[in-house]
Amino acid sequence: MTRITSAKWDDLRIFLEVARQGSVQAAARRLQLDHSTVGRRIEYLESVLTVKLFDRTRKGVVVRDEAKPLLAHIEQMDIQASSLEDAVAGARATQVVRVATMEGLASCYVARRLLALPRFAPGVRLELVSIPQTVDLSRKEADVFLSFFNPKARGLQSALSATFNLFLYCSREYERQHGIPRDRDDLQHHFFVGYIDDLLAIHAVRWLDELVSEPRMTFNSNSILAQRSAAVSGLGIVLLPTFVAAGVTELQRIAPEINVQREVWVSVRTEQGHLARIKSVKEFLEYVFHRDTDFLLGKTDVLESL
Repeated sequence: MTRITSAKWDDLRIFLEVARQGSVQAAARRLQLDHSTVGRRIEYLESVLTVKLFDRTRKGVVVRDEAKPLLAHIEQMDIQASSLEDAVAGARATQVVRVATMEGLASCYVARRLLALPRFAPGVRLELVSIPQTVDLSRKEADVFLSFFNPKARGLQSALSATFNLFLYCSREYERQHGIPRDRDDLQHHFFVGYIDDLLAIHAVRWLDELVSEPRMTFNSNSILAQRSAAVSGLGIVLLPTFVAAGVTELQRIAPEINVQREVWVSVRTEQGHLARIKSVKEFLEYVFHRDTDFLLGKTDVLESL
């Protein structure tokens, strides 16, 4: 214990992050430090503790057996530090939890279900971040990440919370000019609006590729709301999640047997998973996702009141 107390918390946190990432370089990126700085701090910590912490392998670094009890102790210290943050936050009138996800899910679904939040998280105010890329929770870019894939990253707790379907939609004007596809093979003869391919940072949103190998594009945008508006104007067919198309009377669902399915994963940092404000927000999200199962799958077009 004396050795630990003589070490600086910042150095112990670096040891913890390297252990979680399995790589000095990966830990340095997450800590926003130079990898040589991380290496020097680990060497310094080893000298203070008189314990060799890691073995190097071809795949990175692994914690030595003699250092594992120390790691477990530091993990508990980190949990206590997070609990202290939560206690301080709880003493305030309002606690803030930042949730990050894709634009469509943020703007067209989560924001519409926030009326139910106080039932699960009284005193919590949600900050909703719309972002078209993977969020780094370890850098505290957000507290909760809703993704269309399992991040499978060290230091994260991730759980599958929902599935949703995407369907093809077009306007009456498009149908008047071009007709509508009769089946999947007929899609090759139609026009589409969709994402800008070289700006897609998340492979899971390349959903149009699953239906048409080389779609004829008339409009591209990194905003799914802009894609929806372009489809309303008659520019082309658009593939949309049910929650993005819901309530847009200018669009009609076509060829409903042709669809794509995606998952929604809820992720939090492992050391924050036990915090009351985080658990409450997760419970809120699980509740609305479960309640809206039929809507998310497209079995109904109506998002019922909570």
